[in-house]
Amino acid sequence: MTSRRPSRRFARATAFLLGLALLWLVPVESSRGEDVRESWDAVYIKSKRVGFFHTQVLPVKDNGRDYIRVQVDMYLSFVRNGDPISIETLYGTIETTDGSVLKLDSRTLASKQEMRIFGNVSNGTMALTLEGSGQKQQTTIPWGADVRGPYGAEMSLVRKPITPGETREIKIFIPDLNRVGVARLKAIGIENVTLGGGTKRDLMRVEQVNLLDDKPLPGMTQTLWVDSGGQILRTMNDVFGGMETYRTTKEAATSNIKGSKLDLTAATIIKVKRTINRPTETRLSVFDLNLTGDDLAKVFPNDRRQTLTPGANASTGRLEIKTAGPNDGESKPEEVDPKYLRANTLITSEDARVIGLARTAVKELTDPWQKAVAIEKWVATNIRNKNFETAFAAASEVARDLEGDCTEHGVLTAAMCRAVGVPCRVVIGLLYDEPHKGFGFHMWNEVYVNQRWVAIDSAFDQSEVDAVHVKLSESSLEGVSPQETFLAVVRVIDKLTIEPVEVR
Repeated sequence: MTSRRPSRRFARATAFLLGLALLWLVPVESSRGEDVRESWDAVYIKSKRVGFFHTQVLPVKDNGRDYIRVQVDMYLSFVRNGDPISIETLYGTIETTDGSVLKLDSRTLASKQEMRIFGNVSNGTMALTLEGSGQKQQTTIPWGADVRGPYGAEMSLVRKPITPGETREIKIFIPDLNRVGVARLKAIGIENVTLGGGTKRDLMRVEQVNLLDDKPLPGMTQTLWVDSGGQILRTMNDVFGGMETYRTTKEAATSNIKGSKLDLTAATIIKVKRTINRPTETRLSVFDLNLTGDDLAKVFPNDRRQTLTPGANASTGRLEIKTAGPNDGESKPEEVDPKYLRANTLITSEDARVIGLARTAVKELTDPWQKAVAIEKWVATNIRNKNFETAFAAASEVARDLEGDCTEHGVLTAAMCRAVGVPCRVVIGLLYDEPHKGFGFHMWNEVYVNQRWVAIDSAFDQSEVDAVHVKLSESSLEGVSPQETFLAVVRVIDKLTIEPVEVR
């Protein structure tokens, strides 16, 4: 995404969002006896098939004891402005026969390098390791005996089919957030449901709400249709305008997936009624916002660039955005968290190639703002192959290939800034695109200079970021849960209306 190719302005953050939303939709079969259980489920977005789940539940033995291995392979394929993109993820656990998790292993291939998260349970804790791009990070989370794996809710339905009117809660591990949450299931009643191929069956409708820290996760509420044995044969979620899975055969689930015609850009555009001309030249914008069923103040942060004024209720408000350089507005000295200076698995600022590029860009400069501007311009100029073919690459990979879109610009800019001592973070938000006449999702950066967090955008070669960059969240991308940053985006997909009031 650059001004040279204006239609390619959106972040591949949606690739992460898709995986984040889909992790709740995995229909799982449980093992009964010694038989291997296997199932295939086709995934649809807006009625277009984009991928599949392949689930296996296998009995295993170790030192004479019986265990279960649960493995779910997810493959997704779609298009971003004409560029094909695919994501492959494998989630796996080793569990006791009653569902207690002993080990887990998650692998994702969203670029040329695999990202792996794995860990073991011991003495009431799960020790997790995130490995990728030559970096390792570790963390430990509390893990009680009642915590189940990522598919704990589904396994619960099989072990004990739910009855009409029943509500149950299961503590589950959320793999893309690497946190323990709660799946709340409520059985509504029997419905005659259409499945793949047009067949109909009487199935139990179950509403599932997923909570983190006792609060519903945005975009993670879904409907399940379950047979008398607890098998989930259909799911529905309103993320991306409608995501569904259907139980089917291997042939039906896997055929012609790479021919998926879903354009994720078009599927996630937030249209506006008033055209914004020359958006990169804007210096002040005012928008009226309406966020269905949610609180705007919890989604749109206030900072030096943008200010939200509440409306008649929590779902409405007016957002003013202005450009803000290193000397604009009041400075707010703060103790910058060290995480904005250190390396992690995506911001690989200790990589030799990244360090070399950073030194090439800044030369003899010593002023932090001048360093940041030099790096922004170097990245804008030298990532010449602008494409959407990678879901999300680490900075070390981008430094070698010099290709990608705004996520690649963002991680490389952050890594190069940190490599020369300039605190830097990534920003997730919305950006106006002229060809689509609406807002799509985008990533840019903020650097801490002159006692201020200042926005820069190497994807558009902007050291003075325009007023149609709408911020939702920021992140260091540190730790084993960088995807949590994108929850704010999930909250606004197909729920936000944004209309320009004043643009200049």
